[in-house]
Amino acid sequence: MLKEKIALEEKIPSISTIWRASGVGECENYLCHVRLGHEPLSLAGRVRHLLDDGVTHERDIVNRLKASGIVVMHSYVEGQVEVTCSLEPLVTGHPDGVLDVPKDFPKDLDYADEGFKPSRFMLLEVTAPSHFTFQRLRRSHMREILWRKFVQVQMYLNSEEIRSYGNCCIVEVKNKNTSELYEEGVSFDKDVVSATLEKLLTVEHLVSQGKMSEFRCDDWRRNYCRYRHLCFGEVELPSLLESQDILRGESLNECEQLEEVAEVWRKGKLLKTEGEDLISDSREQFAEVIRQYGCRGLTVDDVKALMIDAGITRKTDYDLLKSKYPEAYTEVVGSSIRESYVRVTG
Repeated sequence: MLKEKIALEEKIPSISTIWRASGVGECENYLCHVRLGHEPLSLAGRVRHLLDDGVTHERDIVNRLKASGIVVMHSYVEGQVEVTCSLEPLVTGHPDGVLDVPKDFPKDLDYADEGFKPSRFMLLEVTAPSHFTFQRLRRSHMREILWRKFVQVQMYLNSEEIRSYGNCCIVEVKNKNTSELYEEGVSFDKDVVSATLEKLLTVEHLVSQGKMSEFRCDDWRRNYCRYRHLCFGEVELPSLLESQDILRGESLNECEQLEEVAEVWRKGKLLKTEGEDLISDSREQFAEVIRQYGCRGLTVDDVKALMIDAGITRKTDYDLLKSKYPEAYTEVVGSSIRESYVRVTG
């Protein structure tokens, strides 16, 4: 009914000609595609709504901070301020807020980098990743796990407006599946800002000549970037079924991650409310690793994730059904037959 319509709705993301702090952490090629106005792949309804839900999580954190006695300036309550990077090229953005922390308030964080020094005024940023990204953040932190967000924070810290307050940021991370919180302190990194601005200048030079960067990513982005069809085409993307091997998850570098995925999948099967989201997220995580190895599936902790090619394994002969009973075909099957997907059992 209505929920299916809302969940499956797709939308082509709008393209901006302004450098936004939230996007400058992407690779040169991605930014070239954006500036040249190339059409990205559409965002599936579920993914887009997850991104939209970030506003809700941001407001939740701000409200909690205010309730605990922390003054949050320039938040959504009074309207987020637009900041501008103090160097060229022009980069703008809207930070989630600025904290005015009382002297007697606890300053212990889950993690802070070497340059972080608590002060009365600090930048506030809020992010709400999935359970699996949240767990990786706790282990390896912002710089390694959420580079795009890390660069966004650096651009804010380099802005004229925020530098008048201080040079550190507290990032509040909320697990969107469990509402668990993780708190990280990030200090200003001049080298990251310089490298980012140099990259943007390179992109602007290439775009002025109608050219693209020669950079090509070789990690997970290759399978999930909105411009992957332009960088690699359909033929060069890794085949989901090029191997019939079933990998043993415990033997892979991603073993710890896969064990967490398996555990969350099991929890999702038991829960009635949030279980559906946990199961869906688990399938996506399994699919990511399966694609990286180009295998058919894997097992971990007695949980089996198998890539299924619906066009090969389905028992119904849809071509025969369509030719003999076209009305039934239209009514039952419709225009879209599900393609490859991950089936998880345990």
